[in-house]
Amino acid sequence: MYIIQTTYDDVLEQTFTLYDMNLRLTLRFNTVLVGYQFDLFDINNNQYITTNKGLSVGSPALIEFDLPFVFVLYDKSGLGINAITKNDLHNRMQLLIMTKDEYRETIRASFRTENRQS
Repeated sequence: MYIIQTTYDDVLEQTFTLYDMNLRLTLRFNTVLVGYQFDLFDINNNQYITTNKGLSVGSPALIEFDLPFVFVLYDKSGLGINAITKNDLHNRMQLLIMTKDEYRETIRASFRTENRQS
């Protein structure tokens, strides 16, 4: 699992290598939707993987793509709610990148924990 470093900027752009792919991530806060969107660009193939893809707490972005990973927006406060302001990304949210297997195991572990508490 990887954590994307975030700032208070309206637009955040980072370039990194992950799973043998050179990627450029552009993250934006959409003031109309009050949420985050991103573009992911494959530098090696000189093409966008996706543009204007939304992020929602706990929902795996890119799960439908033939990629070895997903992005997951995590609410560190434990509230489990989406952003209210653009400052939430830096203060309350973490953008995680994990393999699809890591994501599925996290869901299974969470389900097992919830069932034990019932």
